Amino acid sequence: MAFLRTEATNSLIRWAETIAFATAFGLFAFLTLRATGFIMPMIYGALTIITAIMLFVAIRRARVRGDIAVNAGYVEIDERQISYFHLGQSWSVSVNDLTSVVIDTADGTHWVIRDVFGSVVRIPNTAGGNENLFDAVSALNGVSFDQITTAMSSASPAIFTIWRKG
Repeated sequence: MAFLRTEATNSLIRWAETIAFATAFGLFAFLTLRATGFIMPMIYGALTIITAIMLFVAIRRARVRGDIAVNAGYVEIDERQISYFHLGQSWSVSVNDLTSVVIDTADGTHWVIRDVFGSVVRIPNTAGGNENLFDAVSALNGVSFDQITTAMSSASPAIFTIWRKG
């Protein structure tokens, strides 16, 4: 008999990274305020700032990450190249060659990536490694994080433009 419901356990697992960084942030902030002297408050203050930045990133990743389905494929990011593997096939797109990134919620939630060569790759949000896709896309200049958040929480069919080459 489980102590927590399955949904609660999945939610805790999804937010585990955020919870860990929030705990570290609180600890370092407390130690910064309690430290005496000159060097220790500086060290703890630097660690507090670093964990605050990592907490911010962890919150964004946890809000975007979806439920992973094994039959949806797998996303891998390696040296600024996005690769999607599904049913014995693979598609690769260089981050440098991207022209647009959109999220389509018409038939489930899919990341639609286009490049300068006319390739279009539709990656379901339920694919394994989709948090890596978020990391790769967030490195682009001018990414709309508000659009990502809105798209991931959307219940109606729509197309959200996340990034377009300017």
